[in-house]
Amino acid sequence: MSTELEIALVLGTALLWIAVTLTILSAIDRPERKARRQERRDVRAEKHRIQYRPVAAAAHGLGHNRHSRTRRLHPH
Repeated sequence: MSTELEIALVLGTALLWIAVTLTILSAIDRPERKARRQERRDVRAEKHRIQYRPVAAAAHGLGHNRHSRTRRLHPH
């Protein structure tokens, strides 16, 4: 074999080995990363969820204006 062919074979084998190793390592870590990503998504969704409060039963029947208080500007 010529020297150039041996060098090309060694470099090709090294690149193939690196590619296979990285593929295996990323496949091992994938379920854990997916679980962490889902957990972060759930936490964000919980922060943005609107909390609805039930309306008091007597609030509508008393005849009070819903916006009875006037708004005032407060200095900072």
